[in-house]
Amino acid sequence: MNVEFLTDLNEKVVQIANTIKLLGPLSWPASTEVAFLKTWEAGNPKLPEVTFSPVDYSEQKNALKVLLHSFTAEHPLEIFTQKTIESYLTAADMITARGTPTLQALSLQIYGQPGDKMPGCSLTNIDAAEKLISISKFFNYSYAEKNEVCTSATEIKEYLDHSIQQKFKADAPTVVITDELSSKATAGRKRVRLRNDTCFTLYDHDQLLIHEVMTHSLTVINGTHQPILKTLSLGAPRTTATQEGLATFAEVITGNMDLNRLNRLALRIVAIDKALKGAEFIDIFKFFLENGQSAKESFWSSARVFRGGAPNQGIVFTKDSIYLDGLIKAHTLFRWAFMNGRLDLTNLLFCGRLTIDDLFLLEDAFLSGLISPPTYYPNWYERIDGLAGRLGFSLLANMVRLDELEDYFSKKCHT
Repeated sequence: MNVEFLTDLNEKVVQIANTIKLLGPLSWPASTEVAFLKTWEAGNPKLPEVTFSPVDYSEQKNALKVLLHSFTAEHPLEIFTQKTIESYLTAADMITARGTPTLQALSLQIYGQPGDKMPGCSLTNIDAAEKLISISKFFNYSYAEKNEVCTSATEIKEYLDHSIQQKFKADAPTVVITDELSSKATAGRKRVRLRNDTCFTLYDHDQLLIHEVMTHSLTVINGTHQPILKTLSLGAPRTTATQEGLATFAEVITGNMDLNRLNRLALRIVAIDKALKGAEFIDIFKFFLENGQSAKESFWSSARVFRGGAPNQGIVFTKDSIYLDGLIKAHTLFRWAFMNGRLDLTNLLFCGRLTIDDLFLLEDAFLSGLISPPTYYPNWYERIDGLAGRLGFSLLANMVRLDELEDYFSKKCHT
């Protein structure tokens, strides 16, 4: 491996890839929400009219193809670089395919679908989602009442600004509020974006900090500090499942995965499954509405399902299928690492954006110093003994027969 060549190659890939945006060009403009909700409230709902701004990534694709053919991928760092280039070529193809069935085909290729089996069990993602929806209803006690507290994007921004500055200092990304965002928040190297005119709950403060900043922003920032493999700073589509799984796992392990959030992730998977089976936008909107979301949130939850496509042409964007699958894989990875004395391998998760398979590909390069240790770790990972305790107890809890335990308490209750 020629280190100087690979370093230069990585810098060129990063420069090109950073100009290729995937979710932004696929997302619906904010004006579609206003127009649709107006017709909905009038009792005569009309499908949103979605148009996309022209985007041409042909120049970037040609440049990436030249770089892809400029080397033979033999060393693990070269293989990782090759996979990253190929992933960005797929991302560019998805933008070209907006509004066509090819978009859905590429989405299924990258993110899978609700019917896919989850790791280590016989459940599919849709099975798990439906079980979680039932569980969230079962445990819902007076949760809805507690969730009514609403804070603004400005308040969330103030909270995040303080925490971000404390952690990252000179590397701190800027928090901005925008109208053009389908999700509540997104995070990258330089910016954390919050959706304006949105009701954030008390749980959203720490959820957004743990998920968006201390996972997504943190891994990108650490990737920029790599001496050779600068492509670790890129959010290639192939890394999305592991990124979202790690971020969601962080919410769970820190106690910030509330019932509403868990239910929201599950509902998205069910909605994708419905859309793949023929449900149109208004059907999906009603589904979210019937499951407790506001009209505004129901609109944007539905818009996520049809990103890059039209609301009545059966073109579905399946990215949200990955969350539960990624969460289970991340949880299992950490349990496996503790039980096999391989916690050193999980350090690699924070060196940049990669997949779980990449951990094993890059392990020797990390141990030899070709990949630098992370500059920043999330706070929960720094308190690793607490993580070990939680995971250790989860192994014991998995052995408990819930039906027998419920019967035990029921008998006590009636004596």
